[in-house]
Amino acid sequence: MSNTFLVRTTTQGLVQEAYWSDPVSLAIPYKTTLSELFDETNRAVFEKTFTKALLEKHKVFCSHVVVVEEKLELCFFILSLDQNVFVLALDYLKELPTEFQERHKALLMRMIEQIAAMHARNSLQNSQVVYSHFEEIQRLNNQLVNTQRDLQRANRKLENLNQELNNRLVKDPLTSLVSRYQYRSEMQMVIATKPEALGLFAFIDIDAFKQINDTYGHGVGDEYLVGFSQRLKSLSVGYPTIAMRIAGDEFGLYIHDIPVADDSFLADMYAQFEKTVTNEPLQTSCGKLNISCSVGFAVFNRDTTNLYDLIDYADWAMYCAKKNGKHGWRSFEPLAFAQRHDQA
Repeated sequence: MSNTFLVRTTTQGLVQEAYWSDPVSLAIPYKTTLSELFDETNRAVFEKTFTKALLEKHKVFCSHVVVVEEKLELCFFILSLDQNVFVLALDYLKELPTEFQERHKALLMRMIEQIAAMHARNSLQNSQVVYSHFEEIQRLNNQLVNTQRDLQRANRKLENLNQELNNRLVKDPLTSLVSRYQYRSEMQMVIATKPEALGLFAFIDIDAFKQINDTYGHGVGDEYLVGFSQRLKSLSVGYPTIAMRIAGDEFGLYIHDIPVADDSFLADMYAQFEKTVTNEPLQTSCGKLNISCSVGFAVFNRDTTNLYDLIDYADWAMYCAKKNGKHGWRSFEPLAFAQRHDQA
């Protein structure tokens, strides 16, 4: 809840009139002089601005000062005329973005000038003039309300754009699997639940996918990838699993908190993958098309704890499986991997 108060004072700061927008929630006790609202440090800041306003009349000055009882920082707008000094204070200005603050300041300064003009010309006795001034004040107040509404609309639009961007980052637009922009973050969140547990990364490459595109066209190729992804997403191995599209016809599975990572376990994982994903042809608009995959395995907390290396190791193991005749799997072998770099 934002709060505002308007005070008319003498040039010595003696309060003549005071109006609170919400005196209960603001809870600032009544003072005979404004300087009593502040501690010594903040009083000096306020009095410096107040004095400047006295020296340069008909000009609005702004000062940010903390009210001592409530520890509440207010923005004070001060305008000095011949006989009166008008002080408008509010507590919400700093919460607004910078671009809205400047618009608010301009409107508030004009509002003070309108109120001050009423007193300066003794227009309280003229109902028509009073009505005209209050109409102008109401118009300015409406502009303030509209500015706040603009800010609310802008915030809602920003939230929607952020949500849309987040969805695009998390989900691959074609397959609805976790996308290449986000899969490492998704893996990190799963790993954080049990940082010391073993995790299995499977790097999956669809064998001869280029022939599908070349023979039947990219439309059928997309159908093929969507069908493959649906099967991959449905794979259930009994452990926390993330299915992802890395790029093109390359996919990945990360399985966390596995009990062991020996060849027997990896062979069982591949058998479950075959049963769910590759044993049956995929249905497309050009009929049923066979599917074959080469898979490389690397183990988190055994081969490495670095996710970039983990994926690189699994990719290398997949390349070895493909080189070995395709439609099979290989596990990362540190010695062979090191020898490859030595030979290079």
